[in-house]
Amino acid sequence: MRASVAELGEALAFNRSGGIIDDLPLQLISSEQMAEEVQDAALAAMDDNVAGYFATATIPATRRILQCEVPLFGPLAASSLLPSHSHFRLPPGVLGAEWSLGLLMGDSYPDPHRPVTLALIEEAIIGCVPMITILGRRVRGGVPLNSWTATADFGLHVASVRGAPAFDRHLADLKGLEVVASMNGAVVGRSRGERVMSDIREAIASLSLYLARRSRQVPPGNLIAIGGGPLILQAVVGQAFTADFGGLGAVEVVFG
Repeated sequence: MRASVAELGEALAFNRSGGIIDDLPLQLISSEQMAEEVQDAALAAMDDNVAGYFATATIPATRRILQCEVPLFGPLAASSLLPSHSHFRLPPGVLGAEWSLGLLMGDSYPDPHRPVTLALIEEAIIGCVPMITILGRRVRGGVPLNSWTATADFGLHVASVRGAPAFDRHLADLKGLEVVASMNGAVVGRSRGERVMSDIREAIASLSLYLARRSRQVPPGNLIAIGGGPLILQAVVGQAFTADFGGLGAVEVVFG
């Protein structure tokens, strides 16, 4: 089975790098631990730097679309981070896009010598970044989509587009945060106020446990990106997807 983990990881990395999909037997994954091991093997095979970590499927609507019972976590590959207004060529297997709140870390997090708490991550944050995250698969639709297969497949992460960071902004400053998502100028989603921050705090707590149990840290200068959704499915060539975070600014990606 160890050989299968390595083989699945290498195949996922090959598909991601080449922008292709095929019928990889991810249904062989039999546990959450094995799914995370495949994810690790895939990242190692990509030979890319990690620029942080992300969470998606943090709200019920997105979990239903992705057929996942729990949030998904994965690494942010440095090569997958793009500046705002980028033209992004849609690879096969793209599922959609969602807005994400990026938390810029000033200290390593989590601290292995301190309990995982929201107060601890609040201390580590030095700024917030408006982001859009694009999700997709490296396998064909006939391969089951669930929490294990999605986790193994880089947590479904394809790319993230980021805007300008707002420094000296913390979670406590964002109680009234409202995010408006639009496609070609037409509003397609709106996330309001304290409900947004409640979902983000819960996702941060879950991501913290994911990192802690794997003895991982997010170093200073790296990002924690929390997807807020809902997942926008109509990502097609020629469309411009914009997420407006109000006082934090806006971020846009043009699908090519």
